[in-house]
Amino acid sequence: MSVESRKEATFWEHLEELRWRIVRMIAYVIVAAGASWVFREPLLTLLRYPAEAGARMAGIEDFTFRIFEAAGGIVLMMQISLVAGLVAAAPGIITEMWLFVEPALEPHEKRWVIIVVPLAIVLFLGGVVFCYWISPRAFSFFFLFNRSLGVDVELTLQPYLYFLMRLLLVFGISFELPLVLTFLAAVGFVTKDMLLGWWRHAVLIIFIFAAIATPTTDPATMTFMAGPMVVLYLLSVLLAGLFEKQEDRTEAA
Repeated sequence: MSVESRKEATFWEHLEELRWRIVRMIAYVIVAAGASWVFREPLLTLLRYPAEAGARMAGIEDFTFRIFEAAGGIVLMMQISLVAGLVAAAPGIITEMWLFVEPALEPHEKRWVIIVVPLAIVLFLGGVVFCYWISPRAFSFFFLFNRSLGVDVELTLQPYLYFLMRLLLVFGISFELPLVLTFLAAVGFVTKDMLLGWWRHAVLIIFIFAAIATPTTDPATMTFMAGPMVVLYLLSVLLAGLFEKQEDRTEAA
């Protein structure tokens, strides 16, 4: 269907197109989840690595995971495969969403979407990678603290994986902060001076967000998340200033 005919389509035709795009999105997830199930053992090895590496850093040689339910492993891997399928199918889902809304956008709006969507994906993946990289050091800290209490370190696999995947997701979302603030600066909603003036309030809000978003209530995990977010906020101030200078040069020209 051409762009012109899409714009002139009736409500029911739009609804029909949306239905088929949702069907294709679901198909992408099912196929990706099936592929994740096929590669479940390497996927599980990848997810176990942060805790196992943290145990080695802490000098724990006999570290092990436990499963206490007979069917716990099967249920857990089905859930992990579904989550991995959602992540792997994300490019296809985003493409379907873009193809549905693209005809209704104006040229300048399309330009912003083409820039913002890839950046959002890169920043999200950057947050996930950063969290995965720093996780062994965080687990090492937790294990050393537990051993200082005279407690043997053993983890139940299901709560550990839920903890890690939630942490990866929250870090990915939190790394979108520079994009959001830069976009607000681009549309004139905030300025560099405003962001600098709000830095104390921003740090407080970041720590509150980290305390709510992290799976545990300990200050160490909260700090592991809040620290990078403060750095990202300062980066947003820098980007807002660069954008303002670019706008000034454009107006002067």
